[in-house]
Amino acid sequence: MSSESEKENIKYAEQQIAALNAHDIDRYLQRIDDSFVGESELPPSPVHGREGLRQAIGMVLTAFPDLRAEVEQILASGDYVVTRVRLTGTHKGNLRGIAPTNKAVSLRSCSVVEIRNGKAIRSRVYSDNASLFQQLGVLSLPKATAAG
Repeated sequence: MSSESEKENIKYAEQQIAALNAHDIDRYLQRIDDSFVGESELPPSPVHGREGLRQAIGMVLTAFPDLRAEVEQILASGDYVVTRVRLTGTHKGNLRGIAPTNKAVSLRSCSVVEIRNGKAIRSRVYSDNASLFQQLGVLSLPKATAAG
């Protein structure tokens, strides 16, 4: 695969982040293939096709109506593009059974997307969900203690 294709994949990732930040789900879904499968640690996983992805994104935007993704890094290799972002938002809606807390959250997330013919066919998202749930007050982790 040429570096030209990798440049296109980086442009793809930038366009998807822009659509997400604009909360323009229709524009986001234009670059998703019918055969798309998306995986993450949290349900619903996997999601299938545009409609499955529409529902998953809709749930997140309902929970965080001011969601914003700030790109930290984009790498492309062959048919894959890896995007690291910092997500910020305010918890204003139900999130997988967690009632709105009105708390501001900030967490890192990374997606690995396989692109074919300019559309995503597969995606795997890795997010710092422990940090998210700590910020929402539904998870507490023991404090680290110094050895000695």
